[in-house]
Amino acid sequence: MPRVNRTIVLSLLVISSSVFLLFQLYYYRKYVGKAGPHILSRTGHLTSSDVQWQTVKKFLALAQRFRLPMFLADTAALGLLSQDALRQRDRQVREPHCSFLCTDRPITSFAVYANLWKYDPGFLLAAEQKGFELLQLRGEDPRLASLDTLSGEEIPLHFLLRLNGHVIQVVFLYERSGNYLWHGALRLRAHADRSFAPFKMLDYGRHAGVYDRPQLVLTVLDGLDVQVPHNISRFLSEQRHARFLECRYRDAHNFLQQLFPDDSSAAAVDFRRKAKSLLHVAARTLALLDIPFWLSSGTCLGWFRQCGIISYSRDVDVGIFIRDFRWRTVWSCPL
Repeated sequence: MPRVNRTIVLSLLVISSSVFLLFQLYYYRKYVGKAGPHILSRTGHLTSSDVQWQTVKKFLALAQRFRLPMFLADTAALGLLSQDALRQRDRQVREPHCSFLCTDRPITSFAVYANLWKYDPGFLLAAEQKGFELLQLRGEDPRLASLDTLSGEEIPLHFLLRLNGHVIQVVFLYERSGNYLWHGALRLRAHADRSFAPFKMLDYGRHAGVYDRPQLVLTVLDGLDVQVPHNISRFLSEQRHARFLECRYRDAHNFLQQLFPDDSSAAAVDFRRKAKSLLHVAARTLALLDIPFWLSSGTCLGWFRQCGIISYSRDVDVGIFIRDFRWRTVWSCPL
C-alpha cells in the first residue's frame, strides 16, 4: 500500500479550510452582516417593514449629504423608545431587525430647524433622482404678518416625500420671537393631489403647533444614525398639546389705529416690559412644576384684542386648575 504524502494532505486541508472560511465571510457580508432588515416575506417580496426601513435609510442619507439639521419627530417611533415600551417590546412579536423605525404606519415624520438650513434646490433634485415623489406645502410667514409691506411672503411648511408607497413628512420648525419653535398648519391647495398621502394619519399639520427647543442626541436606531429628542416623554407630551392660535394682527392694528391708540409713554413701555418678563418667569416656573396654565382676564383680553399687554392694566393674570394648586406652587415663584 503506497504511503500517503503528509505534505499533500496538509496542503489540501489548508486549501479547503481557506475556501470554506472565504465562503463564510462572503455569506456574512452579503446577507447576515447587512444593517437593518433583510428578511423577506414568505412570498419572496419585501415586507412593509422592509419598505419603510429602506425609505427612511435613503431619506436620512440625503439629509446627511445636504447637512439638514433633522431629527426624528414620529410619535409612533418615539413612543417605542419610551421606557415602558422598551420593557414590553421583548414580549411582542416584531420585526427582529427593525424594532423602532418600522411602525406599521405608512408615514414617518421628521422635523428640521428651518433657520439652520439654507434652502437648497439641489436637495429636491437629488431626492427625485433617488426615486422620491415630492409634494411641497407652503404658507404665509406669520412673523411678517404685522408688517403690511412684507406680509404675504410664503415659506416652506411641510415637505412630503413618497417612495414605494411610504411617505416621509418633513415638518419645518421656525424660531419665533418668544423663544419657541413654531410649525404651520398643512393646507392643501385646490389643485393638490389629495391621494398623495393619507393626510388624516399625519402627526403634524392639522393645526399650527409650538414647542420648546428640544435638546437632541445622536443615536443608532435599527442600524441608522438618527437624532432624537433627549427628553422623549416631554416632547410627546408637547406634541399632544401643541395647538397654536395666531394673534389677529390686522384686527389689532385696526383697533389701535382707529379706536384706542396705544400708549407710548415711558411708564406704559416700562410696564409692558415688566409684564412680559413676569409672564416668562411664571411660565418657566409652572413648567418646572408641570402645571398647565392659561392667560386670563385682562391679560388674555390684551392678547386677543391688541396682540399685546394693555398699558393701563397693573397686573398679569394667569389661571390654573384648582386640582393643580399646592402651597409649594406659591413658594416656588421667584418673585
